[in-house]
Amino acid sequence: MALETGHDRRESSRTHRTGAGGHLLVALLALALALAGLYAVRTLTLFVSPMLFLTAIFLEAVFITVFVFALVRALTLPGRMLRSLAASAWTGLGSNEYVVRAKTSNAAWARWLRNRFKDTATGIWLTATVVVAAVPFVNFLGVALTTGNGGPLAQIDERIANLMPKVRTSGETDFFAAATMLVNWQSLILLTVLAAGFLWWRRRRFLALAVIGTVVAQELLADVAKQIAHRPRPDASLALLVQGPLGFPSGHAIRATVVYGLIAYLLVKAYRSTAARAAIIAAYLVVVLLVGMSRVYLGVHFVSDVWGGMLLGATILAVLVGFLEIATRFPVVRHKRRSDRAGRVFAVVPAIGILFALVAAPELIHPQEHLAERHSQELPALDPASLARLPLYSETLTGDHMEPANFIFVGSEDQLVRTFEGHGWDRADPSTFANTLRAFAVGFQGGQYSTAPVTPSFMAGQPEAIAFQKATAAQLLRQRHHTRIWRTDFTAPDGRPIWEATASFDDGIEFAGAAKVPTHHIDPNIDGERAYIIGSLGYPEQLVPVTHPQMGRNGSGDEFFTDGKAELVVLQ
Repeated sequence: MALETGHDRRESSRTHRTGAGGHLLVALLALALALAGLYAVRTLTLFVSPMLFLTAIFLEAVFITVFVFALVRALTLPGRMLRSLAASAWTGLGSNEYVVRAKTSNAAWARWLRNRFKDTATGIWLTATVVVAAVPFVNFLGVALTTGNGGPLAQIDERIANLMPKVRTSGETDFFAAATMLVNWQSLILLTVLAAGFLWWRRRRFLALAVIGTVVAQELLADVAKQIAHRPRPDASLALLVQGPLGFPSGHAIRATVVYGLIAYLLVKAYRSTAARAAIIAAYLVVVLLVGMSRVYLGVHFVSDVWGGMLLGATILAVLVGFLEIATRFPVVRHKRRSDRAGRVFAVVPAIGILFALVAAPELIHPQEHLAERHSQELPALDPASLARLPLYSETLTGDHMEPANFIFVGSEDQLVRTFEGHGWDRADPSTFANTLRAFAVGFQGGQYSTAPVTPSFMAGQPEAIAFQKATAAQLLRQRHHTRIWRTDFTAPDGRPIWEATASFDDGIEFAGAAKVPTHHIDPNIDGERAYIIGSLGYPEQLVPVTHPQMGRNGSGDEFFTDGKAELVVLQ
């Protein structure tokens, strides 16, 4: 083990004097925040607000990491007592007859198992490295198989990718362009040169070569994984950037996890205080999760592409850290043990990399929308047999059926908007980060937000194109008439677009499900809302059967019942 310097002993002494109490308090606080974050994640899953959901996921990861780190520190600070207890337990275990028999057995399996726990490079250290690396790698393989087989994760991928263009704002686009720039090839080269150059200058040449080798290896592995998976990216019409054809796993997510992970590892080794190490880990998680969010937001990757990239990156990072720890303790080339510390000044490397990304992003990254090419089919007539070809059910994020369509509109988007707005309906705002936060705040305060966003729903994998709502006499956001409208890929015999809609009446706020998340409660009689809307628009009733009489539940678990008919409205 490397000799401890006087400075290290002073740092260790100061850390021990802080006692386990402070770390335990931090762990309890982080646990409370993690539980609150879990509730927020569950709530935002229901509301399908992508930016808020991803933010909650990020905070949850940070809280859990801080909790684990603080708890470990709290338990390891009373080191002498714990080592004594562990030694006693090990001694007692060693006297067990089955353990003695295994320790003295000459069987090949017993010798192999004993070697796995020896304090050697190929013993406990290699075993620990393989076990730790295997966890994310097995999960990576699971994600790859799930997406390849079109499982629930692939359904979520499609719907979130289709939703992204509806929730973007110019400010968020600039922000996530800077986030993705953190590991663009320009930033990657800069970080590699800075890190390797700094380490070489500090005579940490082994670490300098490790940095270069890591960057090259993770790029090669990412390319090999893409070629094997051969999964295409989201449709180009959903993306703000032009990228290569293959998407799984995300190369940016791998870079962020591995390169910034190596930097974080070196800084954790350089800093001894718990606060500094916790800040380094939290900052590392911020970078990785922001990069991952940026790739989904910019439309160049599915969620599972990013998650797979993080898992493969974690596998590479675990192998790398294990290799560096083994090389530090068991030098191969020289008898003198290598130091794996980069020095505290090494923190300037990621600082320069982040600053470069912020300055260079506006110059090097130019997000731009791409128009989708719409293909439509003409229905031979507007009769039940022809209308049965339409997608007839709204869907959850995972593709499960919810309410059947109870309106079919024929006409242009301008006609649709004029019809609703001309009869006192308000067009709902998009479900952006700011709009969703405002809706939460107004709803809990008991106020009114007449153009509040509705929770996105899907039909044939697409989010609603337009939503309208109308306030009740109470003038509260908690109660409202509302409808979601989708444009289909079909046209009427006269060539005009066909739209489908679902409608329900929000009669209050409820705490739904086992997690008791706050959401609107709907009146189960959705046919009653259908009658209200057609009456408010001034069109005569023209009901056509599209499904069958049924009962069901919406995304938040509220019951509904319907006769399975829809109003056919030919807009004027």
